[in-house]
Amino acid sequence: MKRILCAVLALIILLTVSSCKLYTPKQYAQGEADAKLIVHFIDVGQGDSILLESDDEFVLIDAGERGCGDTVSSYINERGADELKYVIATHPHTDHMGGMRTVLNDIAAENFITVETDCATNTWIKLLKTVEEKKINYIDAKTGDTYTFGSASFTILAPNSDSYDGYNNYSVVTKVTCGDISFMLTGDAEKESEYEMVSSGIDLHADVLKCGHHGSSTSTTAKFLKAVDPAYAVISCGKDNDYGHPHKETMQKLNTLGTTILRTDQMGTVVAYTDGKGLSFSAANNNLPTEINKAENDTSTAKADPQADSYIGNKNSHVFHTPDCSGVKNMNEKNKVTFESREAAVEAGYKPCSSCNP
Repeated sequence: MKRILCAVLALIILLTVSSCKLYTPKQYAQGEADAKLIVHFIDVGQGDSILLESDDEFVLIDAGERGCGDTVSSYINERGADELKYVIATHPHTDHMGGMRTVLNDIAAENFITVETDCATNTWIKLLKTVEEKKINYIDAKTGDTYTFGSASFTILAPNSDSYDGYNNYSVVTKVTCGDISFMLTGDAEKESEYEMVSSGIDLHADVLKCGHHGSSTSTTAKFLKAVDPAYAVISCGKDNDYGHPHKETMQKLNTLGTTILRTDQMGTVVAYTDGKGLSFSAANNNLPTEINKAENDTSTAKADPQADSYIGNKNSHVFHTPDCSGVKNMNEKNKVTFESREAAVEAGYKPCSSCNP
């Protein structure tokens, strides 16, 4: 009986450790040289972990399950980080913060941001104790607060209440911005939190959306998705997970919107690069969606000729651009309207883009 118990325990430990594969980020060379912000959606299986870096300053948002702590630490070390300027624990569920204590024991951190809850699990209490012991500056997340790192910044958009059922809606939601490009990072925020953000009237538009709750149908509601209107959506989930994430309802909504979907269960770690004007991506297994490969490899005359006698307007924002503007690259096709002249765009009530100055 003792031998059987030992064998079972060994198997459990092996599965826990092997559930997080280490993908060395050195292979991500494409787009890195000119990037002012790099966003790493680290593959931690059925969990979340996101590393932001800009001008050698780093922000970590979540760290997967406990067994993924070493993986996340190794990934951060490979990026050359000897300190994290900010660490954000979106909410006290172990698939988001389970590995964070390991990271804090391995890598110095300056600030720790989270939201106050009544959670008293052993894992959560130990994490807060580690923050205190290492004298990391504790920050209670407040909606509207903005923090800078390198050439980028992030603003806290949620939570907007202090009385939710369960911890998912307590998730610290951040909008990360670099130049004209932005990322909406939602933790496990669900319907109630999403509706509060929409009702607040704050600008929710983002080029990239990290879908809430691993693509569950409890998140990424139609109203929220319409407000964010992302060109790309990243879903962090485990391969063949027990929850069926991402749910078909979420996938259908994203496909209807024309959003390009990137999934860590299919592509491994996904990395986004931006110079503040455009976006490029890489994936651990190089299995990027065909539309991304097509866009990055497109050398057609239409794309290369910025002097074309036409202007592209956005039906939602009523802003018009030159054809080569990054705003056009990230615009959904259904939102595009073409004007034969600048005068025609102005007469139609459209305003010129402040970046390309058409």
